[in-house]
Amino acid sequence: MTTSFEPAFAPGTMIRGKWNAGQYRIERLLGEGANGRVYLVRSGSRLLAMKIGHDALDHQSEANVLRELSKSSTSFKNYLVDVDDAVASGREYPFFVTQYVRGITLNEFIKQFGTDWIPVIGMRLLKKLTELHGNGYAFCDLKPENLLVSRYGEVHLIDFGGITAMGRSVKQFTEVFDRGFWQAGTRTADEAYDLFSFAALWIGVADKERRLHGFRAILPQNRTTDTLLDMLQSIPALAGIAPVLRKALLGGYSASAEALTDWSRLASPARHMPDKQPGAGWLAACFVASLALFAAVLWTAWPF
Repeated sequence: MTTSFEPAFAPGTMIRGKWNAGQYRIERLLGEGANGRVYLVRSGSRLLAMKIGHDALDHQSEANVLRELSKSSTSFKNYLVDVDDAVASGREYPFFVTQYVRGITLNEFIKQFGTDWIPVIGMRLLKKLTELHGNGYAFCDLKPENLLVSRYGEVHLIDFGGITAMGRSVKQFTEVFDRGFWQAGTRTADEAYDLFSFAALWIGVADKERRLHGFRAILPQNRTTDTLLDMLQSIPALAGIAPVLRKALLGGYSASAEALTDWSRLASPARHMPDKQPGAGWLAACFVASLALFAAVLWTAWPF
């Protein structure tokens, strides 16, 4: 979905915040969606991401969540840089500025480097979700387009427009990753909602036949979790971590920390060392060692 609101700022345009006086030079458009456009901007020598919204309430809600997460002691710390308004053509447009994440989409990463990276990326994504859930929010619109992967399998959540406080109605989702679409539960934000989407996401990414989006055309009464479970069983790349995905589809996890613990047991680096490395060998080895250490700490730290 694209936005229809104006203006679309051209590269080289200078944006000055009305209240905080921050100055940003538009470098290029990064993407656009239902609730705004995202630009790569430069402030001094620093590259950042700027989201300009067209709905003040939705935009402010997203900014408020990012402000709260930025104050946390998680990987989201200091993610939000600025929140302000810009004036263009006599009209004010709300914007916020965040850290700029370098990377490629999840689908592109797996296409380039292979499905052997799924255990590594999956663990890192579950850790992100666990941090988010620990702060009282569900991501809700979990899909490949909202994930960027950088070198050595670091994963980043982008586009927080669907983020919702726990217990409230989900406000933004993508059908095939939504448990309501599959008659597997309500559209209420909770940890299990994100974990269902997490499982559906990996089925969609790893399925060589790309069948998932085709189910949008079938009747609602014919869409059930059994379809996803059948697909899961037919994908060899997911065999090692299938128990976690199956349990997530069936709503068996009450907390993402439980799923993260199970995933760390099944996706050990010794069993799932990616053959195709997006970097130098010694750096990859360091990465695997750090992952092993993380799994060991996770095993001892998380409550059972």
